[in-house]
Amino acid sequence: MAEQGRKWVFGIGVYLIVKAVLNLVLGFSGANVVMLIVSVVALILLIYRVPYINYIVAVWLTLTFLLHLGDNLGNLSSNWIYLLEGILDLGAAAVLAFEKNVKAFFGK
Repeated sequence: MAEQGRKWVFGIGVYLIVKAVLNLVLGFSGANVVMLIVSVVALILLIYRVPYINYIVAVWLTLTFLLHLGDNLGNLSSNWIYLLEGILDLGAAAVLAFEKNVKAFFGK
């Protein structure tokens, strides 16, 4: 179970990095550079099983989704890709917080 949880955690960490790189390519800004750094750090902390980091990252992803939800729904025709990104974020958050193999990986 823990091995499957490690795969989930690694996949979500890679997703965070790929997402940050794509956002950086779509619109270069200092905030996107910071998000890339935060994503790399999140992956490292997840892999090293820092206590509660799975919940911290899950809350961060959920809050990011909720923060941008209004704008993404308000201009759906041009922001649909960001809404899809938010839905993926919410799914990743749910896996980090509730998936039994991820909990086994973190020893809970």
